[in-house]
Amino acid sequence: MVRNSISGRIRWTFSDDNPVIAPGQLHEDMDSRRAGAAHVLQLGDRYRMYYWGTGANGFHRILVAECPVDEPNDWEPVGVALSRQRDTDYNDEGPGFPFVVPRDDGPWLLYFCGWGKPRTDGKLPNTTGVAVSDDGGYRFRYPKREPILPLDRDWDREGTGSVCVLRANDRYHMYYTSIGAYFNRPDGAITGHGDVIPRIGIAYAASTDGIAWTKPMNDLMVSPRGFDTEPYEYICSKPFVLQEPGGFRMWVNTFGTAYRMRSLVGPDLRSWRWCDSGPEGELGVGRAGAFDDRQRCYVSIVKHGEEYRCWYTGNRFGATGMGYAVGRLEVE
Repeated sequence: MVRNSISGRIRWTFSDDNPVIAPGQLHEDMDSRRAGAAHVLQLGDRYRMYYWGTGANGFHRILVAECPVDEPNDWEPVGVALSRQRDTDYNDEGPGFPFVVPRDDGPWLLYFCGWGKPRTDGKLPNTTGVAVSDDGGYRFRYPKREPILPLDRDWDREGTGSVCVLRANDRYHMYYTSIGAYFNRPDGAITGHGDVIPRIGIAYAASTDGIAWTKPMNDLMVSPRGFDTEPYEYICSKPFVLQEPGGFRMWVNTFGTAYRMRSLVGPDLRSWRWCDSGPEGELGVGRAGAFDDRQRCYVSIVKHGEEYRCWYTGNRFGATGMGYAVGRLEVE
């Protein structure tokens, strides 16, 4: 009998207090300042990880590592999949937050959050781009010199960022981080961004080819919950969606005073309900002094039998590296 995985909670156990990939561990200067926000794929008997590396010069790139499925953290460096687009407004400082879609009927697709030239108003210089690979996902090239998502809706006029893309029923379904507006901190709210804060949520787009996208909805698909949860929540970002028996599970990262990982479940790709996770989120934080004692976020999850294998980002968005957890379903 196949268990309905979306009816239960997942209990997570963690490897130890040290990262499984630390900055500079795999690619020396190319990821010496950051190693985080990974996307892990299973390709036969090996895992391939794409991750956001920031080098000693402050520029971003997408880096690649591989390991055997039977040794899920025996990572070996592969090299650079994608570097910055010099002299472009949207990606001059380089790509981060990779999400890769392998394809047999065309080039592989790598979606990324472009870090543009710093804005004079201090707001986030982020938009979403795509790169393509003709060699099975080792090296990618840019088909465009501009973002693939226009900033043309009330919920994404200030920027877009990290994505999760699923291919189903001859369509591509994109869940993307959407920056809609900056607003004054509400009375009684404690925030991590001072008195002017962004409203960031999860929006939805659809495509027939993975390159050109439409936005069929009239608002965010998943909104930050404000005062409906504790602490006050104004960011819901970097989605990761996994198909399960009985439906789908979406992990997101919420922010009130620090990032916490939470999940939602639903019977299809359009309807979602929040799972209970408490103030510290589904993953909590590490022990005092550990690389993840302030936050665990930006997950990539692969099913291995009954296990959920999870790679996540530690403090300061990967400045302390990435950790690993194994989850097991608690069936109600």
